[in-house]
Amino acid sequence: MLFKNVCVILPCLNEAIALPSVIKHIRAISTEIEILVVDNSSTDDSFAVATKLGVRVVRENKKGKGYAVRRGFLSLGSQCSIVVLIDCDDTYSLTVLPEAIELVGEFKYDMVVGNRVEQGTIGRKIPFRFGHAFGNVIMSKISNVLYSSNVNDALSGFRVMSRNFIKSFTNGASGFEIENELNAHAFFLKASVKNINVEYKGRMLGTESKLNTIKDGFKIFKSMLRSFYTYRPRAAYSLNAGLWLAISIFLGLTPVIEYLQTGTVPRFPRLIVSTGALVIAVQLWITGIILERVNLTHLNQARKAYQEWR
Repeated sequence: MLFKNVCVILPCLNEAIALPSVIKHIRAISTEIEILVVDNSSTDDSFAVATKLGVRVVRENKKGKGYAVRRGFLSLGSQCSIVVLIDCDDTYSLTVLPEAIELVGEFKYDMVVGNRVEQGTIGRKIPFRFGHAFGNVIMSKISNVLYSSNVNDALSGFRVMSRNFIKSFTNGASGFEIENELNAHAFFLKASVKNINVEYKGRMLGTESKLNTIKDGFKIFKSMLRSFYTYRPRAAYSLNAGLWLAISIFLGLTPVIEYLQTGTVPRFPRLIVSTGALVIAVQLWITGIILERVNLTHLNQARKAYQEWR
């Protein structure tokens, strides 16, 4: 296995305590693996710690995990053909990392996602807070309904991806929505995705999660809706059109029946509103059809970028 072609991106925000352990585990797998720490405006000693450990460090001044990941993608070396993305909070076991790398390098999967399996660890915090665990289950189900990309754990921070897949990815102007953006892109590109179980342990004592269950959960949900409208516009706009069509039928059915029975329209304002709702429904449906055609151009561009890297 050619570990020299592997680059591990560690988006980092105030993880000076956990960072050395993560780097140690990666180097235990192979010292040939390139480690790239993306310091996302940390206020602790993360930058100094990473520099002292001899890994490559770049800065991303715009806060948000998505921005840090995008900076990491832009900073990849020319020799890197397999990209690993791992949260640097030392919560993911890396024992399956060689297997995940092999799945991308040898079996040509575009993305391997770690399906988190809780591992009790003495001296650490609880692996899954109730809000995070519940939210993850709900978000994963919503993601698979809106655009099924074959990802079981939609918000997993353990990813191994091909360089071709990364080259075709243009998002990343975000925070914790980055995982959803990668899932949606995999659906859009019809990329090959593999799920493998990865042990997930609690955070080290003295470290804090940056994820706000309510605030960031709402942002992730909005990101999913945006992706639905972006990558499945015909389905999204058809649903909206169906709602307006139902309103049109509900409002217009009675005036039409009265006209057929009496030859008059005593509820004329209701008929006008019904007609307006019907016009909106038709416009929404046409919009979805047009955007579906526009999406083909976007898809062709993404596929071209995917094929260009060698």
